[in-house]
Amino acid sequence: MRSRQEKTKKAPRNKQAGFTLLEVMVALSLFLVLFLGTAVSIITSTYLSSIVKHKVQAMYWAQRFIEEQRRLPFATLASLPSASVSIDTKGTFVTPADDLSGNRVVTVTNIDTYRKRVKIEMNWQEKILGGTITMREYYSTDIAFESQLN
Repeated sequence: MRSRQEKTKKAPRNKQAGFTLLEVMVALSLFLVLFLGTAVSIITSTYLSSIVKHKVQAMYWAQRFIEEQRRLPFATLASLPSASVSIDTKGTFVTPADDLSGNRVVTVTNIDTYRKRVKIEMNWQEKILGGTITMREYYSTDIAFESQLN
């Protein structure tokens, strides 16, 4: 049988049985730094994705316009004044905020008697973090009067 002293004796206390306040604060600081880094990378990725999407849309419109110009008679190719452009990539036939809306300038210059250079400047606005920046892309191609080049 055990004596009373043995029953009331407690096991020795382990001094490393939990986290100290300092360890918790260091762990939370590391988590916060990693979380903020991840949040910044997600925001940056979204921003860059929007810019690339609109650059591709501008390139698509310019390519389509150039192909239309190639089908026209060579003598009718001429510069066009600035005009607005809207591309509906979603097929909704409205102007959603994330589709490309901007303007274009088409300049046609004579290289020689049988060749003309078509230059297209596309401009649009990007809304970034409460501000707005103007984006510009330039495209050009040469169109030849093929029957005279042979």
